[in-house]
Amino acid sequence: MTDMDNIAIEGERRVRSVLGEVLDLLDPREAKVVSRAVRSTGDLDLVGTLRFSKEALTVGPKLIRKGILVDTRMAKVALGNLGIYKEPIVKNNRYMSQDIVEGWASEINGRAVLIGTSPLALEKLLDLIDSGARPGLVIGVPVGLVNAISAKLRLARQSKVEFITNISVKGGVAWELALQEP
Repeated sequence: MTDMDNIAIEGERRVRSVLGEVLDLLDPREAKVVSRAVRSTGDLDLVGTLRFSKEALTVGPKLIRKGILVDTRMAKVALGNLGIYKEPIVKNNRYMSQDIVEGWASEINGRAVLIGTSPLALEKLLDLIDSGARPGLVIGVPVGLVNAISAKLRLARQSKVEFITNISVKGGVAWELALQEP
C-alpha cells in the first residue's frame, strides 16, 4: 500500500467519522460524490448544499472518462488527461473566462463541462444552453461572494441539461480532485 492509498483511506475514514449517519441517508451514489467532494475540498457544508439533477450520476461517470472541458489551466493540470482546457482564440468579453466558454460552442454538445472558478463563466455557459447548446453534464461549482450563488441557482433551476452544483459561495478548483477515480 502506498502513502497515497493511506491518505485516501484515512480521508474516507475521517469523513465517515464526521458524516457517517448523514451519508447513510443519501442515495449511495450521491453519498460517494459527497464524501469525495468533502475530502477534496474540506467543506463539510457540502452535505447540505450539493444539488444533483435526476440523471447526473447516471450519465456523469461515462462522460467524465471521455474528458471534461474545464475553465482553468489549474483544472487541466489537476485532471491530467481527463481535463480539456483551451486558451480563447478571440477576446469578445471583458473577462477571459467568458471567452473560454464561448470557445467551446462547437464542441460542447454531449460533453462533460466543469466550471470551478468563475461565476461569469457559468453564466456564459447557461446563456449558451439557453441558445441551444447541450452539454451532457455541467458541474458548476464556481467560488465567490459575487454572482456565485445566483449562477448556481440558475443552473439548478434549469431542466435542459444534467448538472451537479452546490448552493453556496464556496466551490473552486479542489473539485477537480473529487472527480478523479479513487
